[in-house]
Amino acid sequence: MQSVDVVLDGESYTIQEKRSRENREWRALLEGHFSELAAVLEDAPDVDVTDGQALARLVRNASGKLLRSVDILGELLVAYAPQVQDVVGEAYDSEILEAFTAVLGLAYPFGSVIGRIRQIGSRLDQM
Repeated sequence: MQSVDVVLDGESYTIQEKRSRENREWRALLEGHFSELAAVLEDAPDVDVTDGQALARLVRNASGKLLRSVDILGELLVAYAPQVQDVVGEAYDSEILEAFTAVLGLAYPFGSVIGRIRQIGSRLDQM
């Protein structure tokens, strides 16, 4: 099991990696938030820019998600690490973003796999 140390509101917190099932459930929550934004952006090419109402609707839908993005990342961070719930509201946005990025590394632990593949490739090159 891996863990990461994050700083929120100047205090250090250790977040433990979740088990596979819990990670899968959290990734589904993450996908739900980002699929909504992706759906809005996918519709963008179909919007008639000469139609003011259609353009306004697109901007309203996309901006709502983008403007709430730090809040959403905070909610997702708390969903992964409930122990930080009380401090997220007091943390800096940059701290929330860094902590969220660290949690992504726990939920998608591909870094160690990529490192091992590089080691294997390096050994094969030496043969």
